[in-house]
Amino acid sequence: MPRPKLIPVKEPFAKDFLWGAATSAHQVEGHQHNNWSVWEASVADKLAKNARSRLINTVPDWKAIQAEAEDPVNYISGSAADHYNRYEEDFDLLKSLGCNAYRFSIEWSRVETKPNQYNKAALTHYRNMVQALKKRGITPMVTLHHFADPIWLEDKGGWHGPAVVESFTAFARAISKQIGQDIDYWCTVNEPGSYLLQRYLGGGAWPAWPTTVMNPSLGYKYLKNVISAHKSVRKVIKEANPKAMVGIAHGLLDYQLGRHDPLSWIFKKQLDYIPDTYILNRIRNDTDFIGVNYYMRLLIKSRLSSPQYWTIKKAHDDPANDMGWGIYPAGLYNITQKLIRYNLPLIVTENGIPDTKDNLRGKYINDHLAELARSISDGADIRGYFYWSLLDNYEWSEGFWPKFGLVSIDRKTKNRTLRQSALEYASLIKKYSA
Repeated sequence: MPRPKLIPVKEPFAKDFLWGAATSAHQVEGHQHNNWSVWEASVADKLAKNARSRLINTVPDWKAIQAEAEDPVNYISGSAADHYNRYEEDFDLLKSLGCNAYRFSIEWSRVETKPNQYNKAALTHYRNMVQALKKRGITPMVTLHHFADPIWLEDKGGWHGPAVVESFTAFARAISKQIGQDIDYWCTVNEPGSYLLQRYLGGGAWPAWPTTVMNPSLGYKYLKNVISAHKSVRKVIKEANPKAMVGIAHGLLDYQLGRHDPLSWIFKKQLDYIPDTYILNRIRNDTDFIGVNYYMRLLIKSRLSSPQYWTIKKAHDDPANDMGWGIYPAGLYNITQKLIRYNLPLIVTENGIPDTKDNLRGKYINDHLAELARSISDGADIRGYFYWSLLDNYEWSEGFWPKFGLVSIDRKTKNRTLRQSALEYASLIKKYSA
């Protein structure tokens, strides 16, 4: 499919547009104790041993990542980027780029170590982070759940259990008491669709996930709980700050037909609907914005195999990133245009690329921002853009080999280095903010 011609837009971005970058606690903070940190230790050897068979036909340059991908240490989050201790240094880098916003998550297992037992030091830490951001003129966006769960929650049934809505609301209330008046933007949950797929529908987006099952019944319970939890937590946040904008960060793909046949069409409709549209339809009156996490388009092509193999992550004419995903900026335009029907503000809460050599990232950001500008000119109310990620991070069960960061991290010394693409992003921010 030919890419649409970009339409020049004069001053497409508002003066108060959020220019930022994003991270999540488990991926950058280091030294977590949650369901992911426990699981990593049990699968690191296996993931290292099958890395070749898993990746050699997917990634564009297997030899470049082989040493890291076949090392079990790659799959242990460990100290990660040590962001927990070095956040002030990271915020200085963020400010140097001209960013005025930062999306980060609060690690539930740090704050609530046991049911109804809150760690005062952790609460103080996150309050200090917020103050450090505001001191630099950077607007914080807080995510309350970004995939990782406390072990005690898993023992009580996890997100499909009967206690999760009450537990998550209590956690949110504890956070809101600490920083609620200082936070204007909240994501209650990150990518519920990804969580549903990985935990309850057998996986597929990543090579592995803790306690994955194929159980649609539990998946439906999860959907009901995450919708109820969002609504409940939004009320708690509004009690502390009635003007706060509260939404969910949805992982949205631009689904397109790779073959025009009835089965492909039906499967595409299912993927379009479940779960993000399903959730959006049920929270549209209980949310203040829609968060958009966009990385790729997905071609749907039915074949004589299990439906999990009916998706193609790269069209033939798309360039590929380090993970083999196709690069398709026009998908961001397509998605944001589809979301206009909800009549809600949109914020791009994640958009990024793994690019170790830093050859593609600058153009990637430029092209996606051009599509955002085009979408704004065609009626989309887009309020912000957060590049993923500020730092090289632990990319879940792929480990550390994918490099998404505007800032590269030396794994041994934890030294930070701004990539050239970060400076290109800074130039774009300056250009569009002028």
